[in-house]
Amino acid sequence: MATAPSPSNKVLPKIVGTCVFLAGLVGAAIGIWTLDVVTAVVWLVVATVSGFYLLKLRAEARGRLDSST
Repeated sequence: MATAPSPSNKVLPKIVGTCVFLAGLVGAAIGIWTLDVVTAVVWLVVATVSGFYLLKLRAEARGRLDSST
């Protein structure tokens, strides 16, 4: 029986980060649609933090992140 290859350690954080980012955008849209400010702000924070994390992963992958700090 053939097994599917497991994703490498570099792909899984990107997939999880992208899912969290999209969930943050959807949650913010729902918060805006229902006119619930707290919900919209919380989900916007989630989307922002996960977006920064994805940018960090991208910079590391391209070798543009200074690792001395």
